[in-house]
Amino acid sequence: MPHIIFLFVLTIGLLAQNVTSRAVPDHRLRTDQAIRQAGLLENFLFPNSVELILESFYLDHWSVQLFNELNRTRYLSLLYGSIPTVTFESPILETFSVVQTNTSTFEVSPVRNSVLKTLQITRNKLSSISPSIRQLSGLTTLDLSQNELEYVDLDLFAGMKSLKNLDLSVNQISYIDASPALQLGRLRNLWVSYNRLQRFEVFPEAFPALDTVRLIGNRWSCGWVDRARRDIMDRRITAFGVDYGCSDSRQGGLCCYNTEVTTTEGSELLREGPLLEQIQKLTSELGVKPLDTNGDQSLELLTKSSGNGQEKILVGVKHDQVKVFF
Repeated sequence: MPHIIFLFVLTIGLLAQNVTSRAVPDHRLRTDQAIRQAGLLENFLFPNSVELILESFYLDHWSVQLFNELNRTRYLSLLYGSIPTVTFESPILETFSVVQTNTSTFEVSPVRNSVLKTLQITRNKLSSISPSIRQLSGLTTLDLSQNELEYVDLDLFAGMKSLKNLDLSVNQISYIDASPALQLGRLRNLWVSYNRLQRFEVFPEAFPALDTVRLIGNRWSCGWVDRARRDIMDRRITAFGVDYGCSDSRQGGLCCYNTEVTTTEGSELLREGPLLEQIQKLTSELGVKPLDTNGDQSLELLTKSSGNGQEKILVGVKHDQVKVFF
């Protein structure tokens, strides 16, 4: 007789519309049940399943308390619905997926975690990566694709010594930062396709074991593409995908452009143009008129946390909708 999972529902405590659960490895029985939207999720008894899929939950915060309710689950997926904030803490979860849940904030409790191997937060609204992600030292796969990321600091992943797959594709990333000494020594697959990148300074030196890369759908500088192509061939890296319909040039299957907005090399002059003049004006203003809460509201400083998390480092400025990274 097959096993059956029962969902015990208390009518006063629920914020979900549909729950789907799946137990493995013995069977994959799905039990669907409509649940009223009534109040406190703590009154919901989660199925005692190794693998659990929860669909269409609507709550403000998936908290540490809710993770604590899953005392047998190793593989958890939150699909659809709306969960704007997730705070992760689990000593037993090995895979955690958050897909199309309107999530804009993902934090990790200040407890080192080497158990979680796969983290997927995709088709959501993350605009930044919290420094607390450093706690997830055991990750082998990190998928942050299809979000709203604009800036990524790879040093946040430096402690993930087993990281093999990193997917940052389909975001709005215009700058990927990293210290010159960074080494993601086991990374095999890297996807940064469909962003707004012009250069990727630590590619491929920071990834000595890289096998495959996806670079298409960006705004690469032709000078950077020329260098990257040589490195890709020398290191025998497989580059997937080809750009079509390039408005300027195409080299090695990638659209590229002969004019750049900015450069990371301080001694090198920027190319001429209206945007350059605006950037120069903004940065000169920073030197003589430091910003405060009463300053120009259209001008915003872009910062990142230092390695110890105690100090903010200036990495760029934003004027109206224009973002410029130094």
